[in-house]
Amino acid sequence: MRETSDRLIVCVKSRVSEEEARRMISDENVRIIREIPQLNAYVLRVRPGSINGMKRRFENKPEVEYAEVDETMSIQLVPNDPLFNQQWGLLKINSTRAWNITRGSSLLKIAILDTGVNAAHPDLNAKIVLNVNFSTSSTSQDLNGHGTHVAGIAAAVTRNAIGVAGLAINPKIMNIKVLDDNGIGFFSDIASGILNATDNGAKVINMSLSGPTASATVQNAVVYAANNDVILVAAAGNDNTSAQYYPAAYAQVISVAAVDQNDAKASFSNFGASWVDVAAPGVDILSTLPITANSTGQTDYGTLSGTSQSAPFVSGLAALMASLEPDPTIVRNAIESTAVPISGTGTLYEHGRINAYAALLQITGP
Repeated sequence: MRETSDRLIVCVKSRVSEEEARRMISDENVRIIREIPQLNAYVLRVRPGSINGMKRRFENKPEVEYAEVDETMSIQLVPNDPLFNQQWGLLKINSTRAWNITRGSSLLKIAILDTGVNAAHPDLNAKIVLNVNFSTSSTSQDLNGHGTHVAGIAAAVTRNAIGVAGLAINPKIMNIKVLDDNGIGFFSDIASGILNATDNGAKVINMSLSGPTASATVQNAVVYAANNDVILVAAAGNDNTSAQYYPAAYAQVISVAAVDQNDAKASFSNFGASWVDVAAPGVDILSTLPITANSTGQTDYGTLSGTSQSAPFVSGLAALMASLEPDPTIVRNAIESTAVPISGTGTLYEHGRINAYAALLQITGP
């Protein structure tokens, strides 16, 4: 646990009123910097170096359900120079045949919880229906590049004679910025983003972010979303380890590993059939990038690699499927059961590499 952290999340028991909670917190002479009312949680600023002691003080109070350090999660990509001018990932997962079944509903919304989305991009502009910022950045726009790339994979404008295609042709994009311009976000930022997406009608939430530390606050937000019939998808992480990364490892989330063009596990991708559900393309993926300078060093379009790139393929597929079948359990089961049994299935991932056409066919019939 980092003594240098100065943020603490305190969740009070349901019987505790807001007035009682605020009085209890003020007794400790700490400042409330955010409330998360759906979770009965408060984010507090404490003096650096006192975080562990303050955590124990709150844990011992009868009004408190739990207290945890407000740690961070980060983007999950491996930047790379452009190598391909083709979207091999879309072809690999059989998207063109899938589009013969459906191109998705324009009423359905995919929330991109990330570094923001470049709203001025001509391949994304018409899709964005919400811009919200929960990060420490001063803007909801993407100065990093990661979120714009992720959004394009999931749902770039398609058949507009420019740029790239997105898997979810008709569904809309909710830009919910939870990571700062360096790609880092606090647990409380991410939880707030999940709750906001849910309350604003997202059907799919894509989280191309992860970290090795579990968070009760993020987990409670995930449960809240799942209880509201939201499909949650997250990157498994890029440390080539079988250790669980979060939020991907939570049971309510579809955890996605990365594979290359030969369906081999990407060298960086985390793995483990006990917690990684499926695989998707994640090496040299071509997608949208901000039209202005950003941290990737590329503009307009470019290729990036990572489980961050794999997750939005699954989110885009989930959006197509949810346009026809609203039950998240049926959608998830179809994605997993129709996955191609590539090498490593059952050991590296519980299921194989996604197949968009087969998954849609399962819920619609031949």
